[in-house]
Amino acid sequence: MNVSVIYSKCWSESLGYKCCSLDIEPIFTDNDGIWGMENEQWCGIINKPSLENYCENDCCKNSNLKVSYSESWCKINFQNKNDIKNCWSLDIGYGCCSSNNTDILYNNEDGSWGIENGQWCGIVNSMKIDENSIPKKPSYMDAENFDDPAKNCNITDSIIGDSLKQYAPFRMGVGINGSLRKTSTILSKKMVDIINHQFNSVTLTNLMKPSYLLDQNGSQKNIMKGIQDPSVNFQSAIDTLEYCKKNNIKMRGHTLVWHTQTPSWFFKKDYDDKNDYVDSEVMELRIESYIKQVMQFVQYYYPGVVDVWDVVNEAVEIDEGYYDEKVSWKTRTKCNESSNPWYETMGPDYVIKAFRFARKYAAPGVKLIYNDYNTFMSEKTTAIINLLKILKEENLIDGIGMQSYLTPTFPERSTYANAIKKFGELGIEVQITELTISIDDKLSEEEMYEKQAEQYKEVFEIYLKAYHNGINIGSVTVFGLQDGYLFYTNDSTKTRLWDKDLQKKKNYYSILEVLKEYYNKYN
Repeated sequence: MNVSVIYSKCWSESLGYKCCSLDIEPIFTDNDGIWGMENEQWCGIINKPSLENYCENDCCKNSNLKVSYSESWCKINFQNKNDIKNCWSLDIGYGCCSSNNTDILYNNEDGSWGIENGQWCGIVNSMKIDENSIPKKPSYMDAENFDDPAKNCNITDSIIGDSLKQYAPFRMGVGINGSLRKTSTILSKKMVDIINHQFNSVTLTNLMKPSYLLDQNGSQKNIMKGIQDPSVNFQSAIDTLEYCKKNNIKMRGHTLVWHTQTPSWFFKKDYDDKNDYVDSEVMELRIESYIKQVMQFVQYYYPGVVDVWDVVNEAVEIDEGYYDEKVSWKTRTKCNESSNPWYETMGPDYVIKAFRFARKYAAPGVKLIYNDYNTFMSEKTTAIINLLKILKEENLIDGIGMQSYLTPTFPERSTYANAIKKFGELGIEVQITELTISIDDKLSEEEMYEKQAEQYKEVFEIYLKAYHNGINIGSVTVFGLQDGYLFYTNDSTKTRLWDKDLQKKKNYYSILEVLKEYYNKYN
């Protein structure tokens, strides 16, 4: 079987609209094309090729059966008549995979789907996906049925009128806080209503990290069966995934590989903390299996929801004695006084291999990000750029995640802006992933929040200037919604955009002001 993949062009993107997913019914046609409706948004429908006995202009070459197709499709090359007859996905606008060994990444009523050359393709004569190979989908909780700690807050002003996402030229994201499932922001109806109105992207600050997804008991049961694969359980993240799917909000996957918040037993023989580290061969199997399971779970149950992953987090270190001096990008060997278990088991190659596995299993269009803190420090900027260049050579990286934990005076804002420029000049996307600006607690409360508002305005002016100058700023995520987080008993946070009563703070208004000014100037 040798069927070429069909490449399509989303004609409606130039008009400001995404193209529809599979099976969206047409609603009307105009001079631009055929339109459908998906998630309450207009979308362009790509014309499928049609199987006919003739074609007037565009024809497939070297085929006994001619296929006509619109100009939005690249030419396809079938080897023989049966290639077309057997390709069930052609009739719904997709080519078939050229290899019967292509991994099944998604399954619906039409059949099984894989990825080839960065495009979805139908798998010919494939069996339906074995759901046992995908982590089980746990039951989920909905904010509508949860006792909301913010139920007495008046949020009217935050859910009508202007919004941050309305004026931002990039995605506006917010961190979903919570160290336990029951303390997740997503379980507050009032907080969710604010997010729906103000943001179009979310990031779980904790609940999608390996320490939450990895299941030690299930992993040890696998070992007893002679299986090295770890067991994965999505109970901590399922509520947010359901929320995003229901409300058409994108989610950043945070994070696949990190030396912190990954349980030490994951690196040990028999998944037992008391044992020695496994060798590099076993650890490579485990990292691939973990990445595959996590990505396939999300892409199977929630296709299109998570379209960006922080693949590796904080692997670059510049403090002397804490990195591998033989590696140009200064691979972290220790964190505080603890060793980096990824480095201990796999050496510096763990970063490159993680990205290779992520690219292997990522759906088309899913962006792969390297995420780190203090990315603006000159020595660290250089080391990260060295890493990014290596990853770019294999097409393994789509962007840099600049966490952006800032103080009122550090770093100098010109240094911060220069780092954004340097990363952008690599031709990759720049994402601000965990924006947090601390306060000067020596000031009076009124002065403190006035200064904070000025500082948030200043950094958003940096983002907008970089964006206007051609730097690909893809998203900005503030890492949490509310000061004095109501799910916690004593939360003293003062860095966020809403106060303990879910009222907008001055920094919210300063951000909105600069976003509106930019929007009104250039739109």
